[in-house]
Amino acid sequence: MTNKKLFTVFILLLNFSVASFSQSKDEVQNKIDALLKEAGAKDVYAGSLIIVKDGNAVYEKSTGLANEEKNIVNTAGTKFSLGSITKLFTKTIILQLAEEKKINLSDNIINYLPGFTDERAEQITVEQLTEHTSGLGDYASSGNFDEIAENINSITELLPLIQKEKLLFAPGKGVRYSNSGYVVLAALIEKLTGKQLGDVYKERIFSKMNMDNSGFGVANKEIPGKAIGYLTNFIGPKRSNLFFKMIGGGDGGIYSTTGDMWKFANSIMNDTVLLTDESKLKLFNSPLFPVHYTDWIECKSKGKMSIAGGAPGISAVLGMNLEKNYCFVVLSNYDEGSAEPMAQRISAVLNGREVLPLPLPPARFIYSLIKEKGTQNFIANYKTALQQANINLEDDMILLSVGETLLEEKNAEAALALYTVYTKEFPNIIVAWNDMGDAYLLKGDKVNAKKCFEQALKLRPNNPRAQKMLKQLEE
Repeated sequence: MTNKKLFTVFILLLNFSVASFSQSKDEVQNKIDALLKEAGAKDVYAGSLIIVKDGNAVYEKSTGLANEEKNIVNTAGTKFSLGSITKLFTKTIILQLAEEKKINLSDNIINYLPGFTDERAEQITVEQLTEHTSGLGDYASSGNFDEIAENINSITELLPLIQKEKLLFAPGKGVRYSNSGYVVLAALIEKLTGKQLGDVYKERIFSKMNMDNSGFGVANKEIPGKAIGYLTNFIGPKRSNLFFKMIGGGDGGIYSTTGDMWKFANSIMNDTVLLTDESKLKLFNSPLFPVHYTDWIECKSKGKMSIAGGAPGISAVLGMNLEKNYCFVVLSNYDEGSAEPMAQRISAVLNGREVLPLPLPPARFIYSLIKEKGTQNFIANYKTALQQANINLEDDMILLSVGETLLEEKNAEAALALYTVYTKEFPNIIVAWNDMGDAYLLKGDKVNAKKCFEQALKLRPNNPRAQKMLKQLEE
């Protein structure tokens, strides 16, 4: 695969019910051991996990390789990227600054960071940014972001791009998960403190909690003791995520260990070293969460929160249950979506529910679906099949991986079925039309191949690949 695409981090709410812990420690360990064995057999998870109850580790284990090239295994001390769980740390710092009267959550952001082009942005408050109600969306959705991302190496350089965004709705009039909003918060933190965001995380959280194995990086790069992220959501050999330009801007960028994450979670659950009870309530009462609590007393007796982060080679889940005083952390150096199924099944183990088989990664599932059900069945029924498998086609790279594999196999009919769906779901993706043209050429259909290359050229004039192929077809 030659084209590069920046993946953004995301948050996922998981429905963790209250664990009874009526099972013995050995029963829990045996069931999760079996789960890890299944994950290894299917090669769908590598990482570290910990379950802590009343301050004691009920289960802790690592599996898989942190570095496949050097055959380095994952351990309890391996550092993993957290993806969007970073946002919880960013919000914690904003609440600290509010407690210290260095900012008011009702302040308009333009008082600190002027330069937004949408006039409605004048109404955005700091609190709306923390709660995803500002109207800002996702900076990576910008049509040319993949190209300009190569030249962005700091939060300061990323902010102007976000300030040019058109709001999705008037501030306070909706809820939309926003990576852009948290980059703005990161820029605000840097301006208020006069320090780089990574230094602020260290000073205000990592050092206070003795989180000695945690850090922050704007750029995705190899760090001693940190697991290499691997793209497993594709057909064929796994690839390192180091060639992806992923920017850590307060919406992502923190890396940590299971032990360090427990230290952070323990403070949120049981003490006021990082935040007052009133501020901690704001962490649990996000508009993104389905349940809200009247005050900290109620939250302390009933509160539950679980968040996840993911990107290429990054998958992480943090779950907290205040009612039963337990926490678990699942960190993975496989693709987004590898930690969540593990966390869901760990919850099932703790609650004595049926533990469902682990699913295949989306690309491998789609590839198998085409092979086993046939091309026409795939075109007619792919939406139902993907829905039943709980696969969301928000990411076109899943389809790209399958399509390129089918082209390499010179399986024209299967590739055309895949690209028929691809171009339907993502009609503005140029590579899909170019690849579909190649699929038609495999079949010997020059007429339809030409139409595909012409569409690719229409989407991006002077597209060299489309121009080259059209010239060859005219000769």
